[in-house]
Parts: sequence; C-alpha cells; structure tokens
Amino acid sequence: MSKYQHTSLYCYPGTEVLINLFEIKDEEKLKELETVYTLFRLSELLIQKPADPLDKKAFIAIHHYILQDVYPFAGEIRREMISKGSSSFAHPKYIGPQLDKIFNDLEKENYLKDLPRSKTISRLAYFLAELNALHPFREGNGRTIREFARQLMLNAGYKLEWQKVLRPADIINAFVDSFHADNQRLEQLLDEILSK
Repeated sequence: MSKYQHTSLYCYPGTEVLINLFEIKDEEKLKELETVYTLFRLSELLIQKPADPLDKKAFIAIHHYILQDVYPFAGEIRREMISKGSSSFAHPKYIGPQLDKIFNDLEKENYLKDLPRSKTISRLAYFLAELNALHPFREGNGRTIREFARQLMLNAGYKLEWQKVLRPADIINAFVDSFHADNQRLEQLLDEILSK
C-alpha cells in the first residue's frame, strides 16, 4: 500500500506504482532499483562542488540529479496533492510562490554564511522544516532536502553528516515534529551531526 493516500496522476493506471523510466510495475522492485540509482547519484554529489549560491534553481537541480535515472518527473514541481498519514502537504498552486519566498529569505540571510553555530542550526532547521512542509516533489523530497542541507552547510563552512544518524526513524520523527511547528528535535539532531 502506498504511503500517499490518493490515486496519483504519477502512477500507472489502476496501481500505486510510480511511472518510471524502466516501466517496472512492481512497487518492491521499483523501490529496490530506485535505492540503487539514488545512492549512486548521491555518492556522486558527495565529490562534486556544490552550487554557490544554493538557490531555488540549484535545489530543483539536486532533485533532478538524484532521480534522473528512475522517474520522468525528476526536477519537476508536483502537480497534485499528497499526504502522509494525517499530514497533507502544500497545495500545488502554492508551491512555486512559497519556494520563491523561502529562497528569497535564504538569500537575505546570505545562505546562512557567517552565523554563529547555534544560529546556523536554528535557521537551518527552520528552512528545512519549511521545505519539508511544502514537499514540492512527488517523490524524493527527504533525500533532496537532506542533500540540499549538506551542500548549503558545506558552502557555509560546515560538514553536515546525515549518515551519523544511526536510526533513520530519528530523522523522520524530527521532520514530523517540525511539520507540527516544533523544531526542537530537528535542531538537536542537526547539532549532533554538524561540525566545522
């Protein structure tokens, strides 16, 4: 059963399997393939120099890069409502304007460069929570947001190491809390994995 609670224009008719470049219609096989390709693309990004500034265009490019081998919608803003559990994400008509606002605010804050570490953590948590609440893509939001954060922090002189989080559920739970306007757990997690 899909983690999203609706019939999707991104799925093969009569299924909950996302339309993919391999035309695989088995959800488990698709997830296995997606994992392999996205891990490969993420490992490539680890050795590339990040865009600077890391603006809206760069954020969307990260999504495209990570999912380019698997989905035809890689790098595209979603065009339908999605939800997980009891949480509904932003309506598609608000995604573009809200992304513009987030990235305008990030530019005004000089992409979090030259801030004290504690302020960097709180502002990073804020921006990540905002992006997560938007969930601008049909698939791959978490991976894109985490990679964006890693690159953003690299440009600001920090090393953000998501792999230090031993339980993936800790990341998910921190983002769930932030969706409900509580960034405390996300800030604590970032504090543990952010270093100079």
